[in-house]
Amino acid sequence: MATNTLGISLPTLGASALQTVDPDQAFSSDQGASKLVGQLARAQWEDWKQRYEPYIRSLADAALSPGAAQSASDTAFSAYNTAAENAATGLDMQRQGLGISLTPQQQAAQQRRDQGNQLAGAVSSANQARISALDRQQTILGGGLGLSNIPDQVLNQ
Repeated sequence: MATNTLGISLPTLGASALQTVDPDQAFSSDQGASKLVGQLARAQWEDWKQRYEPYIRSLADAALSPGAAQSASDTAFSAYNTAAENAATGLDMQRQGLGISLTPQQQAAQQRRDQGNQLAGAVSSANQARISALDRQQTILGGGLGLSNIPDQVLNQ
């Protein structure tokens, strides 16, 4: 199975998935052309089911997933917190490398500031991820017309 950019697993087609139709069959009998058209229609249907139905099914699953917005929000919140903690650790290491040390009052003030900024950023990124996930679902369901395509005047009423 292959995975697309949304993380959805999709089947891959092998050589056995292809059906062959003999075009010379149209001249084999009185009903040869009718049989050939029927074979072509069945082959096209099987080809569509093997190539496109998995994509449509995976899009439908993504669009109808009730936990997609919460999952995206949780992931963004966690990722932002990890990034902020890594940035704080890097800043501390940089200070140590330069031989700079903060007084306990400075450390407490910086910690309060960092925690406030970290919480605000994490909440903002979680909200944006939730909005994006909902917009992606609406875009899939609406055939390309999601919430981001609706003018602001309509949403604010």
